[in-house]
Amino acid sequence: MKKALAMFLVMGLTVTAFTGCGNKNTEQKTQDTTSKVASEKKVSTSSDELVVYSPAPEGLLNMIIQEFQDETGVKVELIQAGTGELLTRIQSESENPLADVMFGGGAESMEAYKEYFEAYESVEAKNVNEAYRSKENLWTGAFVSPTVIMYNKNLVAENEAPKGWADLVDSKWKGKLAFADPTSSGSAYTTLSILLTAMDNGDGGWGYIRKYVDTLNGNILSSSSAPHKGVSDGEYYMCITPEESVLQYIKAGAKNIGIVYPKEGTGAIPSAISVVKGAPHSESAKKFVDFVLSKEVQSKIPEHLYRQVRTDLEDVGDFVPLSEILLKNYNFLGASTNKESNIKQWNDIVIGK
Repeated sequence: MKKALAMFLVMGLTVTAFTGCGNKNTEQKTQDTTSKVASEKKVSTSSDELVVYSPAPEGLLNMIIQEFQDETGVKVELIQAGTGELLTRIQSESENPLADVMFGGGAESMEAYKEYFEAYESVEAKNVNEAYRSKENLWTGAFVSPTVIMYNKNLVAENEAPKGWADLVDSKWKGKLAFADPTSSGSAYTTLSILLTAMDNGDGGWGYIRKYVDTLNGNILSSSSAPHKGVSDGEYYMCITPEESVLQYIKAGAKNIGIVYPKEGTGAIPSAISVVKGAPHSESAKKFVDFVLSKEVQSKIPEHLYRQVRTDLEDVGDFVPLSEILLKNYNFLGASTNKESNIKQWNDIVIGK
């Protein structure tokens, strides 16, 4: 953390870091403090300042924010935490917004909190894949990473590696898998909704989820990064995680990491960008959205192992084509609509109901 903070300070950023995996007392204290700040703090409205809330990885943020500052002269303050925590903060601060932009949260989560965002159609929006744009212009997809299976080759023999979702509920893997908690992790909720679609045998996919929870045998972790880190470290055999997470290990030279694109199909929900309703630096916020969606910036997204969202750029790198791996009937906005009931049913299954 100190190393990352030093990097941001060298870049001229003001960074405040929060973790999404603290205990309940810590989370409550953070929320109480946030509410107090939201009610008392007087926010500068200078046009050369910008406050960005983001769960996106530091490498991608470093590149985008530094280049934005260099090009515009706008000083960026970055607040990093998990998607769920940041959206909750935006909600609690809605009477006196502190953030200008939410950048990097899954589109289905952004849709669930859309009342806290301002409609803005970027000049670049016409070049973004229509499937990755809010019909109300309340968010726009900024980058994409499909959901995959990651496994440790030292623990899983090549001939036993899973081919798809169905293989994960084999009894031989009981207690050897890990999964982030979808009640607190946006990416884990995305995975849950993908599994419900891919494994629906007339029961909405819940029969499969019961088997999956049984196979997890309690390995439900609070942080979205904990499962793939655990697999890399040999603590767990396999997990479900965004493609980018796995490719980072492989790019770094990890020989023990394998990746599977499930044969049943998967989803690729865009990570989106939005202007916060009542943003104190609204004009700077809109400039930032335009910048992130620009052809110049989007062409650099694959360098960070994500897929860009523009229709006028060709895919580069060694990515498996999305057309070969995506579910045809997966509606990520529908997942947003059903989130409350899906989370309740998930929790009921976890506690044995």
